[in-house]
Amino acid sequence: MNQRCPDCDVTAEEMEPRSAQGYAIQLVSDESREGILGKIGLKESYDATSYVCPECGLTRLYADISEE
Repeated sequence: MNQRCPDCDVTAEEMEPRSAQGYAIQLVSDESREGILGKIGLKESYDATSYVCPECGLTRLYADISEE
C-alpha cells in the first residue's frame, strides 16, 4: 500500500506497531473464529500495519483482513 497523509499530502511511512513489551499488535473482532477454535470462544484476530506521516505524525492503523 502507498498511503498518503490526508493533511500534509506526503507519503506516509509504513511501520510495524508493537506493544511496550515488544509484541506485535493484533486487532480482535467480535466474530468467532472458524471451526473448533470458534466453538470454544476464540475470536477472529488480524495483524496490524501502521502508516505514519513524517511531517505531522498522523498515524493510521490498518488490519490485514485479506483472505488466506
